[in-house]
Amino acid sequence: MRALSEALRASIGSGELHLIPSQPDEREEEPGATAREGRLLTRLALYRERDPRLRRRKLEQIRRLRAAFRCEVCEFDFAQAFGALGAGYIEVHHVTPLHIAGPSETHLHDLALLCANCHRMCHRSFNGESWRTPAALRALIATAGQNPHAAPVSAS
Repeated sequence: MRALSEALRASIGSGELHLIPSQPDEREEEPGATAREGRLLTRLALYRERDPRLRRRKLEQIRRLRAAFRCEVCEFDFAQAFGALGAGYIEVHHVTPLHIAGPSETHLHDLALLCANCHRMCHRSFNGESWRTPAALRALIATAGQNPHAAPVSAS
């Protein structure tokens, strides 16, 4: 591990990561319905700093208000759907993405409670939009719900 770590450091500094030889589990297999997964990869990425204390504070605020941990877009409630497993669970989303806001002070009212599906839809790139607010997603759901051509939702 130490040798690999030193090789990675040297390669990152020199830009020669592409010279690392392929590993046995990276070789092509016969085409079909299977794929090899699970190999270890090294990733160098930039990401926006987030303060995990804000999420905790937002959830504490909801508890103090004795409000439900309900998605602010679709009103999904994990506790209703999953019982004790879902109690107190919800994702916390920046209403304005940090890549737009840049380095700034984030307040609790800048955060929204979202279920995983609505969270992904807020971040999904589509038709030239790279993100949308919870309010815009709510409007989109309302519009889609009024679409007579929309596929009916079965109650299974």
